[in-house]
Parts: sequence; C-alpha cells; structure tokens
Amino acid sequence: MSWLKKNLSLVVGGVVALGLLGFAIFFLLTSTRAADEVTAQLSAKTAELKDLTTHDPYPNQENIEAARKEQKKLAEFLQGSRRFFVPVSSFTNVDSAAFKDLLETTISHLENDAEKAGVNLPVKYDFTFAPQRKSLDFAADTLAPLAAQVAEIKGVCEVLFDARVHALTALRRIPVGKDDQGATDYLLGKKAATNAVTGAVLAPYEIQFQGFTAELAAVLEGFYRSPNCFIVRNLDVQTNIVNVAADSSQTIPSYLPYYPPTTLAPGVAPSPEQLMRQRYGPYGGMGPGGGRYGGMGPGRGYYGQPPPVAPTPTSGAFAPAARRGPETILDERPFKVTMYVEAVRLIERGKAISAK
Repeated sequence: MSWLKKNLSLVVGGVVALGLLGFAIFFLLTSTRAADEVTAQLSAKTAELKDLTTHDPYPNQENIEAARKEQKKLAEFLQGSRRFFVPVSSFTNVDSAAFKDLLETTISHLENDAEKAGVNLPVKYDFTFAPQRKSLDFAADTLAPLAAQVAEIKGVCEVLFDARVHALTALRRIPVGKDDQGATDYLLGKKAATNAVTGAVLAPYEIQFQGFTAELAAVLEGFYRSPNCFIVRNLDVQTNIVNVAADSSQTIPSYLPYYPPTTLAPGVAPSPEQLMRQRYGPYGGMGPGGGRYGGMGPGRGYYGQPPPVAPTPTSGAFAPAARRGPETILDERPFKVTMYVEAVRLIERGKAISAK
C-alpha cells in the first residue's frame, strides 16, 4: 500500500495507458471490418462497371438516344391506345337529386330504345335499380358508384339493342348500397377489382338475353367496336328455349300451319286419330279451314287438298325409287345467352363530369 501511495501517478498512468491500448485495438478491428465492407462494395461496383462496358449494346451516347426514341414511341402508343379504353363516364359532385334524375332519365331512354329496336323486356323492368327507384335519399358514398353503374348498364344495353336481340331477360351487377340484396339483380360475393399497375377498375356485370346466332354475333361485334372498353370474360349458351320474350304468354297463332296428308302403306288401316285428322283437320275442326265447318267437308284434305291416294304396289326392276323430302341443313333454334362482362374504368385519367 505504501508503494502504491508513493507511485500513485505511475499506477494511474499505467491504467490509462492500458485503457487506451484496448480502445486502439477495438478501433483497429472496427476499422478493418469497415474497410472490408468498403472493399466488397468497391469490388461489386467494379464488376458492374466492367459488365456495363462489355455489355451489348454498349451504353454510349448513340444507344442512349435510341433508347429515348423507343420510350417516346412507347408513350405515343400508350396515348393512342387509350381511345380504346375510354370509360363510360366518371361522376363527381353527385347529390341525391341529380342521381335520381339521372336514373329515371336513363331508364326511360332504355325503355324507348328497346321498343324501337323490338327488344322485349321483363314487365316493369328496373334494370337492377328497383331499390333506388323507390328511394329519394341515398348514402353519399354510394352515389358516385351507383351513377357509374347506371352509365355502364346503359352502355351494355345499347350494344344489345343495336344487335336487336329478341329479349333482354336479366341483368346483374355488384351490390353497392345496403338495399342491394338478393341474387336476382346482384352478383353477390363479387367486387370491383383495381389493377395496381394501370389503375384501371374492372366492374363485373352478368347479362342474359335470348336470340339466334346472328344476334349473338352482333352483340360480340358491338362490344368489340364500342368506344368504351368492355371485356367479355365468359359465355354460356343454352338451347331449346321455348319462351323468347320474358313477359310473353303462349298464345295460339292467328294462322294454322299446313299439315300434309298422311300416306298410309297398302293394307294398313288408318288409326282413329288419323281418321279424325282427315275429317276435322289438325285442330279437330276448331281452327280456320278445319273440319266440316271450316270449308273442307268430307272427302277433302287440309285446306282443300285432295284426299291421299294409296300408292299402287309394284315390284321388280321397274319399281319406282322412293321419293324423299327436303333435308334440313340448318335448324336454327332460339337460345339463351348468359354473358359475363367487365367494364374498364380508367378513373385517374378519365374525364370527370357532373351528374347535374
């Protein structure tokens, strides 16, 4: 202890020197690690520079100018292609009164267009907007989406009416408000999808209509030629549809088709049903030109045709060839089409309009 007291300054200096030596060792290790990291980064940059200098095409001024020209051509192509993706409409500043006026006006125009085109509609059809037609006050956050759906359904119906389909039987859209319930008019479980790259919103719709092949082809061509972008995702065709109009009832036609006389084989007695047809016609004398009171009388065929004559049986090489009637080449039948369509909305660049 006496030695420590006599050499206190020396002991303190030794402790300080030892601490400085430890700090120096720690600093050296840290600096070495940092230097290694910098050396690795330098090596990576050197390899990248070497790859760029040996890359084909080389990033010289000529190639840079060529790349800029390609970017300009790409921008012009994108700008020109946007005319095929014009949104039906995008609405701002829509209030309840403006939306109500838009809805009623659109439905009135669609009804008139359907009548002019000869397209049958369901009785008192609301085009999926029955809850909105019964209401006068709407939630503020639903007005813009509802207005967009009104415009898009109008665009879809215009394609169908221009194609002159026989009947529009159903439309389905995604629900927007709390009153949009039920599977008849709404695509439950479906939502509008937004593309993260382009910002386009895809709004799905389901269309059901009736017609023939020509009408279906006209509908597809109408969606193809439409200035608004509609994507046909799915198509289902059901044949053997009896009711062409959604609200029409089955009635007896004002005319009776011609039924040719039944030719019986030699030695075969006619059945009671065939005898009734020969005497009273295909409708038992209830139609025009049928039966004894319809102007044909006994001994006459349908519509004054002579009664059938049994063929004379022949045999051998001189037997006449059997006569065949016309063969059906194309048997066109009405069918029901269920089409799944998506309307493309380019909201961020679309021209916003007011519903007022």
